[in-house]
Amino acid sequence: MLKPGFKVMHIQDVDYRSNCQPFIACLQQVRQWSRAHPHHIPIFILVETKQDIPQGFQLTEPEPFTPATFDALDAEIRSVFPPREIISPDNVRGHYDTLEQAVLAGHWPTLARSRGKVVFLMDQRRVGPVYLAGHPSLRGRILFTNAQPGEPDAAFIERNDGPAADITALVRKGYLVRTRTDAETQEARADDTRRRDAMLASGAQILSTDYPAAEPARWPGGYFVALPGNAVVRCNPINAPVSCVATLR
Repeated sequence: MLKPGFKVMHIQDVDYRSNCQPFIACLQQVRQWSRAHPHHIPIFILVETKQDIPQGFQLTEPEPFTPATFDALDAEIRSVFPPREIISPDNVRGHYDTLEQAVLAGHWPTLARSRGKVVFLMDQRRVGPVYLAGHPSLRGRILFTNAQPGEPDAAFIERNDGPAADITALVRKGYLVRTRTDAETQEARADDTRRRDAMLASGAQILSTDYPAAEPARWPGGYFVALPGNAVVRCNPINAPVSCVATLR
């Protein structure tokens, strides 16, 4: 913890026993697995910057994320993953003026070209402008910002609370969308699957849950989230071509 570099934790001073430490070590584990499985589907890594102190606690004050801080973050990622193993904003933008123009034109790489690669995404929307400073439309950056439709850097969008219809509309336009099937243990405690089922049907490419099938909720009903048939992958219910067939490869 005293050495330079980014660390991985949930809440400073309280919940810091991560499965790997520091950040670079976590990236190295991902790359080791990726190299051992070179045909895997893209791995999405959602990066959450920690700058807050929970109310009611006297905790270590985190350093603010500045453009220089984000330069260092990009450098750590690049020190582990070579460009050929990352899908970056520059890869997607191509010859288009903005990243959003490329996305709306369907310029995401195909699944075949994406296999064996990693995609880095930014969670907090409020730090997007800091990350963008000096990098219009994310030129030269590694992470995709959590943007709003209509912004030049809009490619990845979070809609954690839906609604499902909005997510479906965004997916149809070409955006990459992340949502949550449950939150704050509410659905798990009540074994309420309505939100889960709606998000599964929405077409969101990234579905986050605290209760994967291997670790169902401990409350009555055993709430869990899984793709149909406990599959590893599936064809997107909104924009997959008719010819799409999901396989384990």
